[in-house]
Amino acid sequence: MSPNTHFYKFFFYPLLSVCLLAIGCGSDPNEDTVSTDMVAPAPAQRITLISNLDYLRIRKTPGVDGEVITTLSEGDTLYEMGEVSAFTTEVTLRGIRFNEPWIKVRTQDSLSGWVYGGGVNFQLDDRLELTNRLMKMRLQTFFGEILAQRILDYRAAYRQAKTSTDLAAVYREAGQLRDTLVQIFDKKITVIQKPDQTPNIAWMEEAMPGMITQRVAEGTAFYLFMDYHQWLARSRQTTGSEDNQFAEVCLTAFHLDSIEYFAPDWLIQTSDVDFYSELGKGVHQKMLEKMNQARAASDLFEPEYQEFKSKLLADITGMDDLAYWNDQLAILGELDAILAAEYGILTNAEKASIQTRRQQFEQPDIHHIRLNVRAGVELK
Repeated sequence: MSPNTHFYKFFFYPLLSVCLLAIGCGSDPNEDTVSTDMVAPAPAQRITLISNLDYLRIRKTPGVDGEVITTLSEGDTLYEMGEVSAFTTEVTLRGIRFNEPWIKVRTQDSLSGWVYGGGVNFQLDDRLELTNRLMKMRLQTFFGEILAQRILDYRAAYRQAKTSTDLAAVYREAGQLRDTLVQIFDKKITVIQKPDQTPNIAWMEEAMPGMITQRVAEGTAFYLFMDYHQWLARSRQTTGSEDNQFAEVCLTAFHLDSIEYFAPDWLIQTSDVDFYSELGKGVHQKMLEKMNQARAASDLFEPEYQEFKSKLLADITGMDDLAYWNDQLAILGELDAILAAEYGILTNAEKASIQTRRQQFEQPDIHHIRLNVRAGVELK
């Protein structure tokens, strides 16, 4: 599984379908609009906006009845002009409901008009009232007021963490929040396998720093994954070394591109449903070594290390009923190295189970262990 393009990583929500744009960005909306053309002033610092769809309509006045003066293509740049409508319009775009205001903008051709907030992306800036207002409205519409505030509180805690202990608490909140949010994704987002109809929820990366959005399950669902390069960079800004060590352990587990996928580096994934253990590659030993060193210095991330260890042992001992990608010689070599190291993170019972499994690897046929799968698998 490879990551989606991050073109919109630092901008606001890219959603939008050509057929739905008749409402100011497309087709017929379900409106909930206050009948007024009053506008509220935006901050003096101007914001650069990016059209997140083709045929985005710029109107002479705010609202779906405003005269269309031009249309934009996806990726076109706009400049916010300091005025925002005092009313919002409820619109469903690509299966997701929005309730956002209209923003006065200037195009690159120096045309001035009004664009619907849901049709543009922008970088969230804590110093700017407009970006904070729009993000909060979007989160509340999608997740409800209580969960939206929890997301904003998480974002503030991530940015304000000063110590390793602070960041450990933020990391755990990220995992708990993620479990809740992906359930809502499943309920609220129906993924249609057409580029112009599939929602892009990369705007969540602005609200949830340290994470990225990805399509999973053959592109039929959305998920939030940890981005450990972000966590490492953030850990280097705090006092204490425990969070740095933890980020380094996570980067060992997900070395390929720092993203926490369903298959860590000690597994190889050949399809959405086929996984094989890479015991013999050396990742199991590296993980145990790094965790052993980190745990000897502090127990701050003990729950996370224990979870990693459990997965590694399940992989080694065959509890997950996995076949093994590498050959017998490579596997025995790594197990011998692990046993010889006498890692303190392993209990005597765990070391004994590894020793027993090593003996089974010497007679794989008798113990029904599939080795050297790579010799008979053609990767696509």
